[in-house]
Amino acid sequence: MLSANNHEKNLKFDVRYPAETIEAMRHHLLGYRDNMRVEVETDIAVTAKTVADLRALATWPDGLALNIHVDLDPRLSVVRVERAS
Repeated sequence: MLSANNHEKNLKFDVRYPAETIEAMRHHLLGYRDNMRVEVETDIAVTAKTVADLRALATWPDGLALNIHVDLDPRLSVVRVERAS
C-alpha cells in the first residue's frame, strides 16, 4: 500500500532532456500541454512563455536542455530551458 507521501511523490516529477536540435526539443515536448508555462535561463536567446511558443520557434540555439517539472497542480508545472552542462 502506498503512503500519502509516496503517492504524492508519484504525482510530481522532474525530467531533464538534452535538446541539441529543434527537432529534439519538439520531440521531448510531445504529450505536454500547449499552455504549460516556460521559463528561460538568463542569457539564452529564446523567447517563450508556453510550450506552444517553444514548438513555434523557427530556430533553436545549440547546447540547451529542457528541465521539465510536472506537478499534480498544473499551475506549478513548468518547462525550464537551460544550458546543457
